[in-house]
Amino acid sequence: MNAQRLDKTERYPYPPNEYIRRLIWGAVQKTVWRLCWHKMPILRSALLRIFGAKINGSILLKGTTSIFRPHDCVIGRHVAVSDNTRIYNLGHIEIGDNTVISQDVYLCGGTHDYTQSDLPLQRCSIRIGKGVWICAGAFIGPNVNIGDGAVVGARAVVMTDVEPMSVVAGNPAKKIKDRAVNA
Repeated sequence: MNAQRLDKTERYPYPPNEYIRRLIWGAVQKTVWRLCWHKMPILRSALLRIFGAKINGSILLKGTTSIFRPHDCVIGRHVAVSDNTRIYNLGHIEIGDNTVISQDVYLCGGTHDYTQSDLPLQRCSIRIGKGVWICAGAFIGPNVNIGDGAVVGARAVVMTDVEPMSVVAGNPAKKIKDRAVNA
């Protein structure tokens, strides 16, 4: 997945209706989103669907979870996203079935092209596979794919793809072992 590079002549990287949509979403997220009772996860799922997210089943998102552009999210079944997680998806983001994202995780789907003097914005995708666990405080960078069944250790900084069924940790994140799953 390559970053979507913006033309230097573009003043605003998104169409005008996107800014209106994000303004309304921001107001909803600061009010109604936080007030939705956590024992009824269908409420936050419904809000995300209203704002264009594709949700394939039951999900659990905490009230302090922040999603930048819900209309460019695909979230699978039985996904849990914990407190203070930021999903800064300037580009597309996919989260696979049976995935757990622990507290204080930052998913960063944007960057700047530092090789250009004007540092143009790049909108990037993130794909998180099925059965993934991203531990507390991890940072997932732009254009990263996390393979099915992978585990990202606490406070890891992931800037490259993670192989399926592997455990990564550290800054920068490195593979420390294969994940063995007991049936």
